[in-house]
Amino acid sequence: MGEKRRHNRLVLSLPVRFHDVAAALGEESGGLGVLKNISLGGLYFECPPPLELRQGQILQFDIAASLPALDILGTSHLTVRGEVLRLEHLLGADRACGVAVRFLEELSFSSP
Repeated sequence: MGEKRRHNRLVLSLPVRFHDVAAALGEESGGLGVLKNISLGGLYFECPPPLELRQGQILQFDIAASLPALDILGTSHLTVRGEVLRLEHLLGADRACGVAVRFLEELSFSSP
């Protein structure tokens, strides 16, 4: 039986910056990862350990991308808040972690 998803995914590899929206001002609360896929409903990214994320945590994401398929010229910034749904420990030399996120709002785009 195949996967049933509400939104089609765009498979790509882009840097993604994230931080905990509930963290105290000045507290180190985020990191960098590599976006692996994104849809209107959420995203999946990978990042190196140590990963101090937990299921249910709310994160703010910032992704810089050139999106000609969406008729957005040049580089655009996508920002969105999302909830961590799943954490996966991936096999490999760097023991990367995978993170599945459900968006809590619509994606917003802005020019650099």
